[in-house]
Amino acid sequence: MEKPAVRWYSPTTAPFVLEGFPFFKSEGLYRRLSVNPPYVLPAGVEGQSWHTAGGQIRFRATFRTMRLRAALMGPGTMDHMPATGQCGFDVYLAETGTPRYYGTARFDPRQDHYESAMVDLPEPRTLEVVVNFPLYQGVREVLLGFDADAVLEAPSPRAVAGRIVVYGTSITQGGCASRPGMAYTNILSRRLNAEVVNVAFSGAGQCEPEAAYAVRDIDDIALYIHDAEANVGAYEDVASRYPRFLRIFREKHPDTPILVPTKIPYAKELLHPDMRALRLRKKELQRAIVEQFRAEGDANIHFLDGETLYPGCFEEYAVDGVHATDLGFLKMAEGFEPVIRGILGL
Repeated sequence: MEKPAVRWYSPTTAPFVLEGFPFFKSEGLYRRLSVNPPYVLPAGVEGQSWHTAGGQIRFRATFRTMRLRAALMGPGTMDHMPATGQCGFDVYLAETGTPRYYGTARFDPRQDHYESAMVDLPEPRTLEVVVNFPLYQGVREVLLGFDADAVLEAPSPRAVAGRIVVYGTSITQGGCASRPGMAYTNILSRRLNAEVVNVAFSGAGQCEPEAAYAVRDIDDIALYIHDAEANVGAYEDVASRYPRFLRIFREKHPDTPILVPTKIPYAKELLHPDMRALRLRKKELQRAIVEQFRAEGDANIHFLDGETLYPGCFEEYAVDGVHATDLGFLKMAEGFEPVIRGILGL
């Protein structure tokens, strides 16, 4: 039997909408921060800016089948995260309302390129489509292939005007979700119907001034979330780096809401009381920083106790006692969502 014809499209052209890459229109790269900033980015931030966490392709289509071709910057290499999360794409579909999960790319994780069947419906349907990019790998090229008579259209508009920008650590970047759609930033994107730009960097979310300038260069920010405690580390560093970073951001975005969540608890706190005590000290420090900004007249900065994101048996929400499972990310999104809705008046 002859294989049905497939027409291949680049998501860089209409009617597709690319999100999560705020400099794509000017630079044409699947990259989270500008490739040509007027300052030298920290090495970890520079390298991981090529990781495509939070990237999305959105469109509406009448179609039956969809395939995906990807050329990556490297193969799967992580020993505590599935390759489907590190290097894979997944797809969400909806006739109306919030898109629901449909499928994940399947591929040989030893390879840096692959082709995978993503959607195979019994008959053509008209659907809103969201394709999520890999969380911990760079993408050189991606193509979407459809049955020859598919009709492609622009997606429905977002409910939130502007971008939610999240700066942070390996957990915020998506470690260690089983697939991209389960990173908490992508869960929030679906639930809030908003573009969420993930500018988190594994081990490198250390609040350097250069990173602050890079983040504040993103346009059209509706909400900024500063979730970097786990990488900043020492109490004294939180005390100095947090205010500096936030003041740099505020210089360019004086009225943008800011949310400062504290670190989630780690499993070892159960038997290491010193770890818990330090986390609690740093939590109160961040609360005090937020209150200081508010005392200075900044009424649009908000605090969130990260411990509330992990209700109950918090140690069960991690792969390695630190990085979240899909369940952990779901719990985090459930905790963030009402707070964000309250700040944005949704």
